[in-house]
Amino acid sequence: MNLNATITVRGDPGLLREYRAEVNRALDEEGGESYRELHSAERLEYEFRLRGGIPFPPFVSASQAFPDLTVEVQWSDAALGRSGRAVIRNGVLAEQGVQSQAPAGSALQEVRADADGGLDLALACARWREFWHGYVIAQDQHAFFRIAGSGGSCELFASDGIEAEWAERWTVASGDADYAELAPREPIAEDELRELDRLAQEFSREWIWFEESEPAETAVERARFRDYGYPVRAANLRSEKLRKVLRPESGALAFGSFGEGARWIPELLRRCWLRPAK
Repeated sequence: MNLNATITVRGDPGLLREYRAEVNRALDEEGGESYRELHSAERLEYEFRLRGGIPFPPFVSASQAFPDLTVEVQWSDAALGRSGRAVIRNGVLAEQGVQSQAPAGSALQEVRADADGGLDLALACARWREFWHGYVIAQDQHAFFRIAGSGGSCELFASDGIEAEWAERWTVASGDADYAELAPREPIAEDELRELDRLAQEFSREWIWFEESEPAETAVERARFRDYGYPVRAANLRSEKLRKVLRPESGALAFGSFGEGARWIPELLRRCWLRPAK
């Protein structure tokens, strides 16, 4: 079993600080799997990559002590093509759901880099109901996206960063693309947002590291970039991918799994969404 799990805790900032102290103490006492903390003032977020089960007990027992906080667990097992979600309040399981999904390998990917290793455009994309949707990133911008239609006639929606709402729309017909900034912005449905977040996290873990990440977490990547002579930018491709996966193409580096019938998707994002790097 190889699980990716994200545990998010929301509520009063003062209670969150106390909850974190109690959970971290319990996790340290257990001495189990390593984890990353990605907290903000409004929420706590723990990321686990697990070989066994999710470490529920510390979070459940702390939830009993802080009943006003909401604990949400999202997990995925790419090998089995399964994911799930649970919500805990006052130490009690309030919501739970498990669903099957296409294995991670079924997501289509496109990654392009400059000759010096700089990220040009990278995206992961999958079918969701009648749409294509996914996550796209360039040197200084990233977004969720959704496409309705086909290459000749479609609508492309994009978020502003990874906000939970559609902020922009391109309407494509007969080779022309009409742009509109959405006002008001359109909320992304909760079930779709969960899938987009899963795609983005899995793709980023595999391909991307960020300059703003903790130096201790990215020390190996920073050292390899120095050794290879690659400049570090806000968003960077992992060194192993640059050296072993991407292949020379037209003076740059590239990898792609889009077939001929879907090549229009990365081309659409490059044409409409991608803005020149600042």
